[in-house]
Amino acid sequence: MAILIRVQKLIARYGFTSRREAEKLIADGRVRVNGVVIYEQGIRVDESSVIEIDGRVINREIRKTYLILHKPEKSLCARRDPFGRTLIYDLLDRKYRDAGLFSVGRLDYMSEGLILLTNDGEFAHRIMHPSGGLIKKYEVISDKEIPYKRIAAWKNGVYIRREKYTVTDIIPVSKKKVLISLTEGKNREIRRLFEHVDIPVKKLRRIAIGTLKLEDIPKGTHRELTEYEVKRLLEEVKT
Repeated sequence: MAILIRVQKLIARYGFTSRREAEKLIADGRVRVNGVVIYEQGIRVDESSVIEIDGRVINREIRKTYLILHKPEKSLCARRDPFGRTLIYDLLDRKYRDAGLFSVGRLDYMSEGLILLTNDGEFAHRIMHPSGGLIKKYEVISDKEIPYKRIAAWKNGVYIRREKYTVTDIIPVSKKKVLISLTEGKNREIRRLFEHVDIPVKKLRRIAIGTLKLEDIPKGTHRELTEYEVKRLLEEVKT
């Protein structure tokens, strides 16, 4: 008897995108299974089923690829943009353009720093999920003096518009620069925290995910992770 697997899990396994993004594709009616559009989450099919996204069959063997990219500011972690702004995928070497890569999490348009890209959906799911406890470290610079004693309270949690934000660690570097670590990474989390205390963010840069550091990768460039780096990242994720 054939083993049945959730469609979104299969999509992630084939390296098209993460499970979370696959669920959005299903909800938008962009996924066909054996020629039939599906909208319901959690439908189980066998691996021999033909899965299409936007008319493209994705059941094919591709080499699992893992990239670290130094995202520059004024670039988007998106597949397309109606305003013609620079996309992170525009920065990739041509050989990676058709590898089915997608970003593992995002940075907003004006932020820069470390972005992971892969076509391994299971890897992306484990790295992104908050329960994994993987530390993301950011460098924050302001034109104004940052009141460390005031923002230190963020480690105990703070509510902004009824949503709780908590950082793991805050390290002052200078009067206008701090290092902030967190595990969850809600949308625009750090910017919202600084807006909450009326401190403008001049520069926001992610410098590390777990033990993987941005280090000397020039802005706008990328490289493949080594097998050791991939293995070490996964070992850091809580199971």
